[in-house]
Amino acid sequence: MKRLTTLCLMLVLAIVLAACGNDDESSSDQASSADQEEAQKQMDEMQKKMEDQQVDADKTVATVNGTEIKGEEYNNLLSTAQQQAQASGSDPTTDDAAKEMKDQVLKSLVGNELLFQEAEKQNYEASDKEVDEQLKSAKDQFENEDKFKEALKAAGTTEEEYKERLKEGILVNKYVDGELSPKEVTEDDVKKYYEEMEKQAKESKQEGNLQKYEDIKDQLKAAMEQQNLQTVMLERVDELEKDADVKYNI
Repeated sequence: MKRLTTLCLMLVLAIVLAACGNDDESSSDQASSADQEEAQKQMDEMQKKMEDQQVDADKTVATVNGTEIKGEEYNNLLSTAQQQAQASGSDPTTDDAAKEMKDQVLKSLVGNELLFQEAEKQNYEASDKEVDEQLKSAKDQFENEDKFKEALKAAGTTEEEYKERLKEGILVNKYVDGELSPKEVTEDDVKKYYEEMEKQAKESKQEGNLQKYEDIKDQLKAAMEQQNLQTVMLERVDELEKDADVKYNI
């Protein structure tokens, strides 16, 4: 069975959904035919470079305590990371960016597997009801059942495989909630963070674009809490990897 991490699949589905929702033709009044052709040429070249970074779908890119992580899973997450980089204005095909992205994708896949295995070892469980609730939540993001199945097909998986990944994700989340204690974010922490944002905005003469503290403090706190959680998760992954049999093959 293909092992596709819940995070990876959710991101792939989100991209497919966004693509399906943006099929409308945009106005070409502001661009000449030559400009459009050049832009399309550059997009095609970029796509070719990104595809060249992928590996054979059946290749074992890493093993975690005997469990194989395949190229198909790696390629899916790599593609997601590449698109995120493009959306932020970065070029994911430079030598440095490609190497960093490969390392991050492998680390994410191995880390997810380590956490999942540890969750099972600690006897965490996911009920059918919990899985079905998350499946319904995912389906609700789509116009209808057919659109959801189209997205699954485009992501290279089936509903049964997706449910299995949801179950794994629930186990990992329960383990993280039960075993990890990220640093609490206080109001003082958020204010200090905002003050640093103000300082940087002034230095770049962009203070006029900075939103007021009261308007974004909740979002800042949520982002900082997420960052703290990611920190302790990475620390736990590093601890687990020290005692695990992990092999990287690419």
